[in-house]
Amino acid sequence: MNANETEALPCARGCGLFGTRQNNNLCSLCYKESVLQQAAKVRLEPKTETETERSPVCPQATTTSPVAAKEPVGVKRRCETCQRKVGVLGFKCRCGHMFCGSHRYPEEHSCAFDHKQSGRLSLAKQLPLIRTDKLQRL
Repeated sequence: MNANETEALPCARGCGLFGTRQNNNLCSLCYKESVLQQAAKVRLEPKTETETERSPVCPQATTTSPVAAKEPVGVKRRCETCQRKVGVLGFKCRCGHMFCGSHRYPEEHSCAFDHKQSGRLSLAKQLPLIRTDKLQRL
């Protein structure tokens, strides 16, 4: 490595930290953010910016919190039938509710979701009906 590559320069985004030439004159936090943004553009997936937090070290860098996007903080997960706390072990049914281990089956919580019909529809999509034309008898 040359002395020019490790020379500390002010961050190009102006966050107040020092960057290096290896990181395109960006500090490590801003460089990481720029790499993540480029990767998101390559994947062609929309990036949600609804729940971003500013880094206390680098005010220009933003990070998304995957835990906050899934569930709001302070909501206790309870069984819809018996109101028992299910914690991490909760079972989510297709009807959209959370249940404990004893009420996880559709028969136990009188599920409104039609499992038979959804199974029939999925089989119909996977196995299309193939019919041939009748042969002409001579």
